[in-house]
Amino acid sequence: MIVRLKSSSPHYPDLSASQPYFVIGIEANDFRILNDKGKPYLYPPDLFDVIDAQHPPDWVTEFGADGEQYSYPAALNVPGFFEDFFDQKPEQTSTFWHVLNQTLSKAA
Repeated sequence: MIVRLKSSSPHYPDLSASQPYFVIGIEANDFRILNDKGKPYLYPPDLFDVIDAQHPPDWVTEFGADGEQYSYPAALNVPGFFEDFFDQKPEQTSTFWHVLNQTLSKAA
């Protein structure tokens, strides 16, 4: 899935206008994107235009009680994965970069 930021905002200085971004996953309908600083943060979907809505085939998709979407590659679809990643736990850090590199190489 590829999106493009609609316009620059001082609220999101780590994103560039008109820059395409690859969506790493969806969490409670927010897009997890590798921002300009190389951090995989969550952003509201209304900030973006969708360029390519196709989800990678390896994504696991679930829906919460209120219909919110959760979609990630299987290896990242583990409760607490990104908390551990941001705590710089070696296994999650290695897994994240491995999955991201594989995903981007397939998309290229």
